Amino acid sequence: MVGICSWKCSVSGISIASVYSKQPSWQRECYLVTPGKVYYESCYQGYGEFAGIDIFCLMRERGAEKEDSEGGAAFKPKIVLAKYYSGQRYEELPESEPCPYGGYFFEGWQEKGSEYT
Repeated sequence: MVGICSWKCSVSGISIASVYSKQPSWQRECYLVTPGKVYYESCYQGYGEFAGIDIFCLMRERGAEKEDSEGGAAFKPKIVLAKYYSGQRYEELPESEPCPYGGYFFEGWQEKGSEYT
């Protein structure tokens, strides 16, 4: 298992928040869009799992298949916040960028006794 991590919405650029952050609940509800299937996640936990699918395993598996069969680029994550998802297909979406806050450590966040903000 990896540490807490997240991505930005492929459509809006807004970060996908984890359930543990203080961000609004709509920021946790999203879709993982893949070439063959769309996975709905009602409450992202922050560890790369969407609707029971481990995105890191999916990236390894799909990336290896693509490289073996076509020699092309590996599978890229495309995650869309539910409020911005309107049935877009994988090919229609740009790649989701990594969230610089890990889905948790948003601007203004500070742990007691910490110098991080």
